[in-house]
Amino acid sequence: MKISVIIPTHNRAESLKNAMESVLRLKDEADFEFVIVDNNSTDDTLRVVESYAPAAKYVFEGNTSFTMARKAGADHSSGDVLLYLDDDVLVRKGSLKGIVEVFSRNPDCGVIAGRIDPQYVEDPPRWTLECQKTFNGWSLFNPETIPGLREEFQEVPYAAGPMMAIRRSVYDRVGGFPPDTIGVETNRGERLFSKLYIGPGDYGLCVKIRDAGFRVYYSSSIAVFHVIPPVRFTVGFWRSRVIGEGYHLAITQRGFFRLGAVRAYIARLRWRFMFLRAERKLLARLPSAEDSPANNGSTGMRSEELYVLYARAYLDMDYVLRRHPNLWKYLWEIGSTGVSNSNYDDVVRRLPQEYKVLVGNDLVFDAQPIDSPAAYYRIVGARGYYRENLGFLLGNPMTRSIIMGLVATLRALRAALRDRPQP
Repeated sequence: MKISVIIPTHNRAESLKNAMESVLRLKDEADFEFVIVDNNSTDDTLRVVESYAPAAKYVFEGNTSFTMARKAGADHSSGDVLLYLDDDVLVRKGSLKGIVEVFSRNPDCGVIAGRIDPQYVEDPPRWTLECQKTFNGWSLFNPETIPGLREEFQEVPYAAGPMMAIRRSVYDRVGGFPPDTIGVETNRGERLFSKLYIGPGDYGLCVKIRDAGFRVYYSSSIAVFHVIPPVRFTVGFWRSRVIGEGYHLAITQRGFFRLGAVRAYIARLRWRFMFLRAERKLLARLPSAEDSPANNGSTGMRSEELYVLYARAYLDMDYVLRRHPNLWKYLWEIGSTGVSNSNYDDVVRRLPQEYKVLVGNDLVFDAQPIDSPAAYYRIVGARGYYRENLGFLLGNPMTRSIIMGLVATLRALRAALRDRPQP
């Protein structure tokens, strides 16, 4: 059984080299090939890959898109297994051997989810660890992060992108990955977007594979360290990550799960309730000076803010998608095919202004901590489409009917309780 080790990469030549070295140390465990997909890098990626020739195959993909890079890797591979790795992981001993064993012993296995532990470049601030407990911003996959992992080998609903192995025949059968993200944190510049969250990516692939009748298994013996650099210890990183996830969920519900009008409306009400509840909790904590994440000379984020940003991002994107019913289709298209340097301006021109406001760096990458109610309203409350969503929900006839029905039911229940015979 041959493994194609596919690593999509963008402007991370040094970490790519470390990832490749970690795999090469396992050369006696299995038959494998390297397929390195350079997704429009401008650094020394080509030189690094060429230094490993002929063991590594270099593929250039000029359309920036995680999905396109992954597809290019599969198209240029020859293995029975596609092992997708992020370019910032270190593969641990026994992993290649374990992949072969799991697929050989489990013919119903379509995907193997590897264990993903953090390797910190420096000690993370305490507030980031609290945020990580609330929201898996570092894409880890281990018992500390995923409560459902109780055994060394078990069935799980999905795998995480930094390390996932896919049976090639199953990958071909389901048509590969759905859209994921466009752009990376390392290429911000002055452009409109640094990273657009569009589709479900690795999670979506696992859904497709399970729907096709195959299973996803987790094995703790198949593992990597995910290198966590200091840039991921910043408010800007956490804010952009959780906002992006909220955006992608609203798009995914339309483009992947095909949520109908009624279910979408109910989801909107639920997210509205979640946002208001999370906002109250966050605001209740802000006046407390001793609770400030700025203690001990550091600045950071309260974990409650993650819920606020996630729900708010979903509602904001939902509003824009309702205003532009065909937008999700266009986003799905560019998520699948990518954005090249030559068509970047055309892509931007076709995006509605409301969408550009949401994904602009000024909103997504605001790095100021929220340490007071005034800061909250400046950073979160005054942006996006909060008021438009509120007006839609309260002014919509369906909402009024639901509210009136609930009020009538509560009144009838209260009357029944009041008039019931006393013992």
